[in-house]
Amino acid sequence: MKMFLNSVIKLIMIKLVTKVPLLRLYMKLRARQIDVVDTVEQCEQIAVRFERSTTYLPILGLDCEWVTQNGFRHPVALLQISDTNGMCSLIRLSKFKTIPSSLSDILSNSNIIKVGVAILDDAHLLMSDYNINVSGCIDLRYLAKECCLEERSLSALADKLLGCKLDKDWHIRTSDWEAEELNDRQTEYAALDAYVAVKIFEQLRNNKMSWWNWLFLSDKQKWDMVIKIYSNYKDLPYQNVRTNGNTKFKPKSNVRSYSTSTIKSAKVYDNCLMENVDGTVMSTCSHKKVDWYISQGLAKLVNDDPKTIRLNFPADLKNRKDNFSVLPRENICTVCGRSEHFRKKSIIPKEFVRFMPTEHKSHIPHDTLLLCYWCHIKSNSFDFIIRKKIFNMCQIEEINPNENQKIPAYVKIMRSKSLAKTLLKSRHSLPDKVANELRLEIAETYNMEPNRVFDAFLETLLTIKSLKYENDCQHNSAAEKVVKHFLERDAINELKAMWRQHFLDTMKPKHLPPLWSVNYDG
Repeated sequence: MKMFLNSVIKLIMIKLVTKVPLLRLYMKLRARQIDVVDTVEQCEQIAVRFERSTTYLPILGLDCEWVTQNGFRHPVALLQISDTNGMCSLIRLSKFKTIPSSLSDILSNSNIIKVGVAILDDAHLLMSDYNINVSGCIDLRYLAKECCLEERSLSALADKLLGCKLDKDWHIRTSDWEAEELNDRQTEYAALDAYVAVKIFEQLRNNKMSWWNWLFLSDKQKWDMVIKIYSNYKDLPYQNVRTNGNTKFKPKSNVRSYSTSTIKSAKVYDNCLMENVDGTVMSTCSHKKVDWYISQGLAKLVNDDPKTIRLNFPADLKNRKDNFSVLPRENICTVCGRSEHFRKKSIIPKEFVRFMPTEHKSHIPHDTLLLCYWCHIKSNSFDFIIRKKIFNMCQIEEINPNENQKIPAYVKIMRSKSLAKTLLKSRHSLPDKVANELRLEIAETYNMEPNRVFDAFLETLLTIKSLKYENDCQHNSAAEKVVKHFLERDAINELKAMWRQHFLDTMKPKHLPPLWSVNYDG
């Protein structure tokens, strides 16, 4: 009887709060406990707590925050997780060198439901940035749609269902989530985003249940019903299709379009040695290069540990002034010390190096440093600053290769070329309705009748040249002018020093190779 009365009182309170506007002024949703997690050790403790809390009710609210700078999105800085009890953890991934397996296990467990708005986008970012697999995700917009709600954003759903006004001021949304310490407003904002997702899910779940089931079923029984009702939505991307005339466009998810093809998972430097014919060590090299020299009969193996080859012919070492290229290189990020997911960073961009005299191109090993994937992204975003400074110093206008992507007419023309290619290549497999829609869009672009879009016209569209190639040429020409500017003043070393100093100032590397310096001229 007592359980029955408690359920009735709880139901009445929820209905009153969500239906009576005046009561919203006196009710404020707060997380029960907020933990800011800065270390791997703390994260492991939090993971144990979530594992325990999800044993009975396997549901978590999830959200992510990151920093965007100069158009570059940094890796996810903050992962917010909340359980049904209001225990929120703000996990500062930007401070971690490795991700604890205990956290990864919870996120990858598809039996633990993770809820949020656009949660699949956050899952993709975590996979892209940290190789974390997030499974069991349900987008709250599907549930809202089932309940015939027009609201789709987290803040709108929170206001509608919980009477809770979320702080969506752009100052806080775009604040520095990589700061040394998060302020109180950041902490409350981030925690509430995750906790509200769980509470919205509970409300939407209750809307699908009869009063009888809601009153008399235990939380566990209610959860079992939820699994049956919403299982089809697990890990299903939300199809937010909007119309424009007769053509449908599906917006792209907020996942970084950044190539991961050059990421090295672990070891990059093999630190094998190459000796001149007289036994003088010339440089370090890879196992692959060692095997190639031996297979071509150009060298012989003289030592196994470290693996060392000696050339069968004399090599010229007159340009080498120190031993930088001889010293072994550590397989860690030069900036933060991470030991996995590497990319090589050209401190002086190759577009400038290519126009420098040959003797300056021999410094490439010195100016190629190993960074982890995340520091590489961050470093690239800072390069915008020094580029602008150098081009202004030389009074040269830099051309953005993607500048034309902002011109609406250009975008439409290039899209028409893409549509023409689709129509010609898949003419026999495209449904008539789809083919007609594509032809209609092309006709609207060129202000012509759809029945005049013949194959001959489509083939003409394929001959359109992208302006990006021309801009790339102008872009490289601008870099050539910069190098020429410094060469004329016999100050090419000054240009290189500017790039190196910029890297030191912005990234503050903790693990620079021995003999590396701003004024290196070895």
